[in-house]
Amino acid sequence: MDNLEDSLKRFANRKPANTHLHSDLHLLVDEARTLFGETATKGKGSFSFYLGFFKRLGVNKVRQLLSEIRESKIDNPGKLFWWKV
Repeated sequence: MDNLEDSLKRFANRKPANTHLHSDLHLLVDEARTLFGETATKGKGSFSFYLGFFKRLGVNKVRQLLSEIRESKIDNPGKLFWWKV
């Protein structure tokens, strides 16, 4: 069993949460963009592009698609996501 000191060190080493992500949908968009390697600020691949698209799909559908993509060992997860949609 871990002692308290080790547990506290693990908790302290976490990355701070982004305060701008305040809903499940925002968290999913951020997760998808990091998984796909998207860095665009405007247009295709931007945060707002994914946010609008995910609103149409729904949170449950997006979670299902992202979990399927994570389970598959593929080189380009973005292509697989858009093919499945």
